[in-house]
Amino acid sequence: IQSLRDSSFGLHSDRSLLGLWRFSTRQRKQRAFFQNAARHFDGTFREGNTTIAQLEAKSVISDQYDWSAMFKDPSRPLVVDIGCGMGVSLLGLASSHNSDGHSPTADSEIQINWKECNFIGVDLSRLTIRYAQGVCERWSLGGGNLNFVVDSAEECLKRISETYPGNVAMVMLQFPTPYRFQNATDDEDADGCDSGDGSTPSVARKGFNSQLPEGAASDDFMVTEKLLSQIHGVLSKYNGQLLIQSNCEDVAVHMRNVATTTVGFQSVTFSDPVTSLSAVTQRAQKWVAMGGERAIGKCWSAEPLLPTGGRTETEVACLLDCKPVHRSIVEAS
Repeated sequence: IQSLRDSSFGLHSDRSLLGLWRFSTRQRKQRAFFQNAARHFDGTFREGNTTIAQLEAKSVISDQYDWSAMFKDPSRPLVVDIGCGMGVSLLGLASSHNSDGHSPTADSEIQINWKECNFIGVDLSRLTIRYAQGVCERWSLGGGNLNFVVDSAEECLKRISETYPGNVAMVMLQFPTPYRFQNATDDEDADGCDSGDGSTPSVARKGFNSQLPEGAASDDFMVTEKLLSQIHGVLSKYNGQLLIQSNCEDVAVHMRNVATTTVGFQSVTFSDPVTSLSAVTQRAQKWVAMGGERAIGKCWSAEPLLPTGGRTETEVACLLDCKPVHRSIVEAS
């Protein structure tokens, strides 16, 4: 009520983000979406003599990577949100009224002045990108410092690497759809973890999680070693940073380990690290019981890393429900 009285209520208010999160939990992704998406970008699914990719290309603006049309100043540092969903995080970071005066300090782990950046979000979902772009245009950010594209992460990164005029300051991987936990039931898979549409045990539907990627090595899991290697290739030119966030501890640990031990990212240590962690979900409890590596120590941040306006709806839902969010940053040098 107070936020309505003082006119501070908006998209990035806790209640608004929780509403978005609750809406997203009611959107059921179909297994066919993932299969068709894979076929689309492989170009292997054919209708007659025409690939699905060719058919879809007709409805996609050919110059969606025309940087001078996308940004007022395309020489600015670029922040990329992969799997951005409804674009909540970038909409907040790109809006001066949501920047919280968040400028880097000498001891800040993120040395980025958000007000001097361009932002691009990429997702395969046309529905979520339409929502994000609609808000972007309503806020008069389109053609300024923010834009969204419907594309694969790999193709977007390729175009950025080859054609973007400025440097790339950060790539963000925030709450990717988790893979199925080994030997877990549907309920245990869902418990406490974002399923890509925000599902947690209080709202997860029976059978939904059978549609999750089979495991960490599955091609259906977005954050593959190949993708992380591509991100490293883009960021290494500019000593850029990769932000990793998940509310599934095993998923967060897996992404960070592949990035640092296999791909070649360097660890960033935090002034306020995670020193203890309660396993409050069934999935986390099973992870601990099997001796899984904990998201504890100087490489995991106990505090949010982005300004308040940069929070996603999933992060806010977790914080309001007293569920942990696992945060880490690695650097490409």
